[in-house]
Amino acid sequence: MSTSLPIPRTIAFRLGALAALALTVSCHESSSSLTVGGSAMVSGTVILGAGTSGATTQGMEIGLSGVTVRVVQGGPSAVTDASGNFTLNGVPTGTVEMEFARSDINARAPVALVSGTNQITAAVHGSTAVITPRGHAGEEIEGLVQSTNAGGGSLVVLDQRLGAVTAKTDSSTLIRRGNTVIPLSQIQAGMRVHVKAMLQGDGTYLATEILLQDEHIGGEREVQGSVASVDAGAKSFVVTTVSGPITVKTGASTSFKKKGSTATFSDVVVGAMVEAEGTLQADGSILARKVTIE
Repeated sequence: MSTSLPIPRTIAFRLGALAALALTVSCHESSSSLTVGGSAMVSGTVILGAGTSGATTQGMEIGLSGVTVRVVQGGPSAVTDASGNFTLNGVPTGTVEMEFARSDINARAPVALVSGTNQITAAVHGSTAVITPRGHAGEEIEGLVQSTNAGGGSLVVLDQRLGAVTAKTDSSTLIRRGNTVIPLSQIQAGMRVHVKAMLQGDGTYLATEILLQDEHIGGEREVQGSVASVDAGAKSFVVTTVSGPITVKTGASTSFKKKGSTATFSDVVVGAMVEAEGTLQADGSILARKVTIE
């Protein structure tokens, strides 16, 4: 017959303390790396992902409006604007799980945040979300301004890759020359701009930022391409280039060459390959000094 000896009270207390300490260490080690301090800010854009992967093709990003973005671990929430942009302040640092919700969206994805500003892009498709550390989600458009519509809040930019692109603006579009904010009315045809824009659901682009790089009206320009149309009365023709259609104007001082020989304006015909050198005009056209016909 065995008998159990009573454990002294001091030993029992020490055993209990050790057990509590072990439980505390175990719980700490099994927790996430989340540090609740609210010192992070998240600035990002929610875009429409493609397929089940949540990935999307650069240049085809469509901002999703009306999406509630929330930090699952009890953090703040915000609703995306018309371009899919949102900002969260007072977010815990560490690895957090973010939730994206709308009537047609219910997705979550983890993201590691540091103290200060964190810029992200969330590509969302149904219940799938992929978060990448990228500030601006959208198209980068750069080129000469072909035309502006200050009243309608839009401009057409001749981008070398995309051709003639119409970019719309709204009250949130930042337009600047250097660090100075300017109105759209100060941008004229022939000026060079860099535009950050989001592709909208209707296929148009909404500019989030427009940077006026330089004006260059009266500067030297050279275009190459095929002749799309000829206006004999105005002594001008339109050249189809990789950047889109460019109008070339000629005058009494314009010289014409065709295969090394002297030529005239009448030698410029639709379909001909030409190279024009001249100066950029305020309307985006080129006043040719020399036209070479292939």
